[in-house]
Amino acid sequence: MNSLMKYLTVVKAGFLLSLFFLLANVAQAQKTMPKPTGYLVNDFAGLMSRPELEQLGAKLSAYARETSTQIVVVTETSLEGEDDFDYSVRLARAWGIGGKEKDNGILLYIAKDERKVRIQTGYGAEGFLTDALSRRIIEQTIAPAFKEGNYYAGIDAATTTIMDLGRGEYTNEGGGKRKSEGGKALGLIFLLLLVLIIFLSIYNRNRRGRNDEDDGGYHRGGRYDERNRGGGGWFFFPIGGFGGGGGGGSSDGWGSSSGGDFGGFGGGDFGGGGAGGDW
Repeated sequence: MNSLMKYLTVVKAGFLLSLFFLLANVAQAQKTMPKPTGYLVNDFAGLMSRPELEQLGAKLSAYARETSTQIVVVTETSLEGEDDFDYSVRLARAWGIGGKEKDNGILLYIAKDERKVRIQTGYGAEGFLTDALSRRIIEQTIAPAFKEGNYYAGIDAATTTIMDLGRGEYTNEGGGKRKSEGGKALGLIFLLLLVLIIFLSIYNRNRRGRNDEDDGGYHRGGRYDERNRGGGGWFFFPIGGFGGGGGGGSSDGWGSSSGGDFGGFGGGDFGGGGAGGDW
């Protein structure tokens, strides 16, 4: 009995030791990822010039303000032995690219030494940026430019294509997906209300004119003369709609490669959608 217990103890110790080395190897295989920088363009590999970074960052920032969709570019020198798919998904999730409610983040990841490219799409971006389209962008837009050493041209053209695909899918107002039928109905109601106000204004003006002709001038020029009162005429709603006017300076906080910190990403999630390739 004692011999059996000793044998089981040895087996247990050997199993735990093997498990420890296995976990250690897995941990060693994962490269250390950079912390979120607060920028939409992160050229850690130095593939682009400063003016190129500024131009690309400004473009992506404007798009993020318009649509709330965050397209983030990350370039690194090496994957350090880690799989490009696993690492890019892990990076996108760790940074939380995109909004938490919409999951509309997109990561364009580039590893220079391994010549690997990955497009990772958040759950909410998979509808307009499918796996097939992601692969086509890599093969037909990014790879040809990268083979010629034109990194900025490839990244710029790829992000423009992605922007065109996603424009109109989301807005940056509330939690809105594509403009809904409810928004169209509200616009129709507003138009009908405006027409009604114009009609009533014209009707009241004509009615006052008839009253002036019939009353022998009793109201004319006196304190009760309706023509001396305010009102009537045209009435316009504020162009900005109901519920308050616009403010002063912008406080949206969207950053770029050369701009300020936009306060971190929105906590978007990723499920591995997208595609990969090389050049």
